Amino acid sequence: MQWKLHWVRENWYVIVIIALAASGTGYWAYNNWGNSLIVCPGCNSPEVLNLDHYTIQNDTSQRPSLLTIWFAGNGPTGKSLMPQALYIENGPTKYPDCHWIPYNESSCLTPYNVTGVTIPAQAVVPITVDTSSSGFYFVAGQHYTIDVQTDKYYLGGFQVAYPPESLVQTGYTIGYDTGQANATVLNIWLANRGTASATLSAVTLQDSMSNSSPITFPMNGPTISKPGGWVEVTVDTLSSGFYFTHQHFYSLSIKASTGPPSISTISFS
Repeated sequence: MQWKLHWVRENWYVIVIIALAASGTGYWAYNNWGNSLIVCPGCNSPEVLNLDHYTIQNDTSQRPSLLTIWFAGNGPTGKSLMPQALYIENGPTKYPDCHWIPYNESSCLTPYNVTGVTIPAQAVVPITVDTSSSGFYFVAGQHYTIDVQTDKYYLGGFQVAYPPESLVQTGYTIGYDTGQANATVLNIWLANRGTASATLSAVTLQDSMSNSSPITFPMNGPTISKPGGWVEVTVDTLSSGFYFTHQHFYSLSIKASTGPPSISTISFS
């Protein structure tokens, strides 16, 4: 079986893209597994945070404003990070033309302050903020990007949804079955972002660049019992007549036994 690599998770805390900061020497990195963008001017490869799992619950007025994220610390033993504030993008608190701005995020996004929390390397620690203090409430069907200011640097790009999704795609490859001319093998890395055990029940694919109908592949597992856990799943579309076309984008829907389906876009380059 031949494989064409598009985006793949090498290990739990792999950093996959490194570039220079826009001004001066710096360190930018994007970690697909934890969805984290790091800005750390002048530093070496630092300790990082990864999103392990999360909840969004109602406050006393029965409106969804209580966000709790369990962050996993990664880095050398003995190192730690102290979160100071969380910022929420893609929601009503995002001002026009306000993109992710290192060192000056509070100029256009509301900071939700965090006090008294330390996340050591190799530990998983929850952070809770109540967004009702700014009149912000999560909206059903929406996705949000969470950025974190720590005592050392900013981390950004953590993705959450409301209602919370359980199984989400964190990486994938597209390749060929043995002896086949068309690409039909999709390898997916799934993470459990929920707080309970979740079982994969279906995978749905649709070519976003054609008029074809979505096709669903029923799945009988696997089950990810641990919040923050992950599993690798292979879907071979050969028997269905579906195959991947170069330069096309596809909608990928992951349906689990709990929570709404998670939907992402993948491509075959």
